[in-house]
Amino acid sequence: MKSFIILTGLAMLCLTGKVYAQNEEDALRYSRLDFGGTARTQGIGGVQTAIGADAGNLSGNPAGLGLFRRSEFSLSPAISGNNTSSVVGGSTSVDQRNNLNFSNFGVIFANRKSDGEGGGWRGGAFGIGFTRQNTFHNKFNYSNLTGETDFSIVESIAEKANRFGLSTNGNLENLEDLAYETYIIDYDNTNQEYFAVNRQGRIQQSEDVLSKGAQNQWDFSYGASYKDKLYVGASLGLSSLRFTQQRIYREVENNPNTPFQNLTLRDDLTTTGNGLNARLGLIYRPLDLIRFGASFQTPTYFSMHDDYSTSLDTRLNQSYSESTDPGEYQYNLTTPMRATGGVAVFLNKYGFISGDVEYVDYSSARLKDPADNAGFQGINNTISTKYASAVNLRLGAEGRFDIFRVRAGYALYGSPYKNDAYDRQKSFVTLGGGIRQANRFFDVAFVNTAYNSVYSPYTISDNSQPVVVTKNRYNNLLFTFGINF
Repeated sequence: MKSFIILTGLAMLCLTGKVYAQNEEDALRYSRLDFGGTARTQGIGGVQTAIGADAGNLSGNPAGLGLFRRSEFSLSPAISGNNTSSVVGGSTSVDQRNNLNFSNFGVIFANRKSDGEGGGWRGGAFGIGFTRQNTFHNKFNYSNLTGETDFSIVESIAEKANRFGLSTNGNLENLEDLAYETYIIDYDNTNQEYFAVNRQGRIQQSEDVLSKGAQNQWDFSYGASYKDKLYVGASLGLSSLRFTQQRIYREVENNPNTPFQNLTLRDDLTTTGNGLNARLGLIYRPLDLIRFGASFQTPTYFSMHDDYSTSLDTRLNQSYSESTDPGEYQYNLTTPMRATGGVAVFLNKYGFISGDVEYVDYSSARLKDPADNAGFQGINNTISTKYASAVNLRLGAEGRFDIFRVRAGYALYGSPYKNDAYDRQKSFVTLGGGIRQANRFFDVAFVNTAYNSVYSPYTISDNSQPVVVTKNRYNNLLFTFGINF
């Protein structure tokens, strides 16, 4: 099981070098999206494929715009909080992070024929919307005391130096270079190999990992109604993302018989990207009481840019400090296509119950170096073998009481991993409510998200590296203010 954990953890993030170790976990981070939209959409568990007439359709099923009878403007600010509980070696650490953000913005321009006009096409609507699809705001920490004979990150660095060597151009380009210059690894001329400095006893390890940023999308959508039975739509999505991560890792030894005392390793990464996708959708209403919906989204094609740096401070008999030059790297990422089907049952004027099923094949994500077609071949093979297709389920209901609305929902997103020793599903529990009046409306929603993540700061050939299991709880409170015109 430990061998599998090594593959599924984020350990490769510590292999800082000419390229900041883009790997399969980076591809998954930008492929696994949460549901977004208005407070109404999120209050019913992200369900929107078969409902229509909501700004949430801009990033979901554009056919829903065909159900608009009036133009609309809406804005959705949100307050979010993330709580983490990390366990390693029997020790538990907790952390949290809060932020303000905009969850959704939408403007829909509707043009509908009057009931007396002829023709099968009854009207249509064009919409522009902004949707927050993914949040990267997270903070966790852990503390671990190694066993008497366990290796640590220094042995890991020595192993990598023996495998890949040091830089030969005189520059400090990776962590192995820094470790050699700060004297925590050295070279044995007799055996012709790098080795870790002599250390004894148990070593206290700790790390703080802080992530920020979000993945957003602007959608330009059009939906039309044919005989108020069939609704069709299409949209173009312009995606953008920004992910920043700072990791500060420490080791301390309190044995006076060895020169080593402590080290501090700091990694900083900023990733930005811009992408493009397209979406088609339809909704069919055979009866007033029931609607069927379906949508298809193409893969999203991203142009990515990384900026990164690493520094290492060590103290043996004296202190040493070195850092790499700031680096950057351009590459491309293709995230999976998405196919969704849904059904909604309307209870006359009293509300509705609706459900969605979404299919995503995470093994189809691909990284590409524009200057080297074979540059990511190994990583893409890992993506194909490590990840699998997943089914995301969403269920929601709305009750209507005069001008008041009450909503609830639940969603379960399948694990993207083909084989996993841990539960990697994501669950969402949602509640909401609102007021609908003639020319304005107000909605509120609360979304609780729960999922597990697994992390290792480095790898060791004997599999003795720490494995950190984190329970993540993400709470989002959002409000939608809207007017009809």
